Amino acid sequence: MNKKLPVLILTGALACTMALPALAVEQTPTAVPTAAAEETQALPSSVLYYGTVQEIVKDENGTITRLRMDSERYGEYIMNITEQTVWIDSGRCTASDPATLAEGEGIYVFHSAAAALSLPPQSTALAVVRDIPADAGTAQFHEVEAVALEDGQLTITTNNGGLSILADQDTTLSRYGSDEAVALEDIQAGSQVMAWYGSASSGQASAYHLMLLPDAADETLTRGELVAILYEREGKPVVDFAMDYSDVAGDSEYAEAIRWATSEQLVSGYGNGTFGPEDTVTREQLVTILWRYAGSPMLMDYTGLSQYADVGEISRFAQPAFAWAHQQGLISAEEDGLLHPQADATRELAETMLEQLSAE
Repeated sequence: MNKKLPVLILTGALACTMALPALAVEQTPTAVPTAAAEETQALPSSVLYYGTVQEIVKDENGTITRLRMDSERYGEYIMNITEQTVWIDSGRCTASDPATLAEGEGIYVFHSAAAALSLPPQSTALAVVRDIPADAGTAQFHEVEAVALEDGQLTITTNNGGLSILADQDTTLSRYGSDEAVALEDIQAGSQVMAWYGSASSGQASAYHLMLLPDAADETLTRGELVAILYEREGKPVVDFAMDYSDVAGDSEYAEAIRWATSEQLVSGYGNGTFGPEDTVTREQLVTILWRYAGSPMLMDYTGLSQYADVGEISRFAQPAFAWAHQQGLISAEEDGLLHPQADATRELAETMLEQLSAE
């Protein structure tokens, strides 16, 4: 019988403290596959890097935006920190306060498999793991690919089908940054979790603690991330184009993607000479960029949008794109029956639209 398992952070911490030492399951950092390799092997959901913090870069508000890392084994690396990056105290099985991070500290960073070809290379940090207890049972970042719940035991499939994580009534559960109760059935395909387990054998491990992370599907999408997705889909073409945005450095994470997208006239930046790579993409901006990506097809006398009460909120520049996206079934009203063109776009919406475009 499936039961709700209310577990506070204190309970999770106790479970971590009492866990028996075990050999760590080292996730060897995975090289980013070449275009040819991607035909037969999917990109991993994350890549593990471990090393020492050499420099902490903050914005004017004191928020960490970048970590410069170094490792004897893996060399220098730049980890870009976003609002979606989670901070984990591995020893206590709780969220960690990034404000206490200090230069010289050794940490694990699970980062995106997509890396900028800069020196040093850089990527987006998905999870920063601190308080590493001698590498034994260190928290591991996983994207849930499939789940099966039977007789009170949850089987999580991850690592492109290469690992099964087992959880049952003895597994303590928590939610990142919250005391809200979590049950095994709350973990679904598409969820992201931090998992604490000992050694894995025959592609299977038993978790003694699982932390459910914020829903990745609901994450908003930035302008830099969107053009990076399109750039990746096109095979990362090298273009000779003079890009002149005051807020995009030549060695920044999205520089080459933005250069390509600008050369293709998919984006043009703002009137003040900036691009805003970290600005959230609105729904109308998303459909406009994808419309241009599809060749800017024009519709004549399309009236499908007239049924929506907020059609007048669509900016003039986005009207042809919104009409096309709606006519193609790429975008529709939200649950309240409105289009919300000025609302933030999510990763899920962008991925769904791109999947539909690919199927055409």
